[in-house]
Amino acid sequence: MKKILAKHKKALMVVGIFLLLAAIAWAAAELSGQANSMAQDAGSNSAELEMVTLDTLKKPSKQPPPCDWQREKQLRHQITENDARYKELISIAKSEMKSGGKVTEGTQKEVLSQAESYNDLQAQYSSMWNDCNCKTRANLAAKLGTTRVKSAAVVVSEIDQKKLDEMNAAQQEMKAARREYVKKASANDELSSEDKKAVEANAIPQVSKLMEVMAKFVQNIAGLMNEIQKSAQDSSLGSCITGIYSTVKSFIFSGSDSTLLQKVQTLSTVAQNMSANVQDTMADAQTLAGLAVSTGSSSGVSMPGQTALPKLPGSK
Repeated sequence: MKKILAKHKKALMVVGIFLLLAAIAWAAAELSGQANSMAQDAGSNSAELEMVTLDTLKKPSKQPPPCDWQREKQLRHQITENDARYKELISIAKSEMKSGGKVTEGTQKEVLSQAESYNDLQAQYSSMWNDCNCKTRANLAAKLGTTRVKSAAVVVSEIDQKKLDEMNAAQQEMKAARREYVKKASANDELSSEDKKAVEANAIPQVSKLMEVMAKFVQNIAGLMNEIQKSAQDSSLGSCITGIYSTVKSFIFSGSDSTLLQKVQTLSTVAQNMSANVQDTMADAQTLAGLAVSTGSSSGVSMPGQTALPKLPGSK
């Protein structure tokens, strides 16, 4: 009788361990799915930043150089149309990630192809500005194109540190090009009153909206990081499964570049840099519009509603 009870007890313990393993696997899959979805959001937010940056790009309208302005208008229209289709493809990619855990190969190709077409159009736009001897505008147009390619790679992938880092680097180059253009345009007072009003009426509201989106995005990442901490530091597991717990904790907190924690830490860095970039875009738009520049990231003041990310194991 005792042997039978011991066997039943052992069987129950084995079943319990398997159930716990299944629960752990489910929780890990949930966290991984959230991370993949947020990485896609980083890519789509970058696309928004790229387009609001384009909205600040105006011709030197006070003394227009001898450019092919019809060509400029045509290219600008083609870029806008390309972006509209790209946003549709992003929605499809997000839907596939949510329902199936990954973006299908066909959608990946479409998204990346659309991004390359955008890059080609921006290269033509850059060449046009170069022909007008508008070097800072040419440089900004080129950087907008390369940033789109990098952000598209993030949209179609599961969370990937290398791709996030590459997008972040491209965004920083785009920011530097934008600031160079704004500095020259404002110093020479190149924009007409009409274009200044256009920046104020169109670009600034769009940047303001993106600031709100980024504030919420940064908070969502902070929430995900807290969930990862909670999952890995749950001390309620019994001593009989200490080995299993240690394995899961090691997976999340390990120093390996492939861990979920480190991937989300990279995502948080990218999000905060993008958030600062958006604030700087607001300052640049205000400068171009001839308005007083509001306090931004350079002063160290956070956006409304933005909270600091939690200090996590392994962070410096």
